Amino acid sequence: MIIVLLGPPGAGKGTQAKKIEGEFGLTHVATGDLLREAVRRETSLGKQAQDFMLRGRLVPDRIILDLIRNKIRGGASGFLLDGFPRNIIQAEELGELLEAENKKLDLVINLEVNHNEVIDRLNGRVICPECGKTYNVDHFVDQPLVCKDCGSRLSQRSDDNPDAIEERLKVYLRHTLPLIDYYKEKGILVSVSGERSPQEVFHRIVDLLQKVEDVH
Repeated sequence: MIIVLLGPPGAGKGTQAKKIEGEFGLTHVATGDLLREAVRRETSLGKQAQDFMLRGRLVPDRIILDLIRNKIRGGASGFLLDGFPRNIIQAEELGELLEAENKKLDLVINLEVNHNEVIDRLNGRVICPECGKTYNVDHFVDQPLVCKDCGSRLSQRSDDNPDAIEERLKVYLRHTLPLIDYYKEKGILVSVSGERSPQEVFHRIVDLLQKVEDVH
């Protein structure tokens, strides 16, 4: 299967992607992680992307596509794309890339979360720099901000600040939201409420993917 996860920042795409990866054995391709790793390693692509990321702006298509192309070409047959595509041009490029590899996009899952909920989530989000697990600071009242899995100190992402959050939401509405209609017209989009508990959301996604898997 080849699956795309859509949704605004803070919708829970990363959390669900890790669960889906474990349940279905798909290769998780997260553009945010790829970009942050490139920045950390100070690669050429990472240096180009860093300024855009810090301001909450979209990284140029050419940088994203280079990273994605390397992951998909000649790789495993099953992928879960998280954070890509983010605009119509990227969606068209993805379609061409998959066609060239004799592959196709099976399903697009759109996680729906309202604007105010997204802001609350991102303002309180902290992340483990070692294992990547995400938490909300509300879960750590009178407790140290350390990861419950590996014990590492939790920190806020550099782009989880009020100005960058507002900019990311504007970018999402302007560039990414049109993808819902784009994929709906292709008959492969399903929307799922992202405001329920992570486990409830996951159960709904599992039901959807099992149907796709049965077709395969």
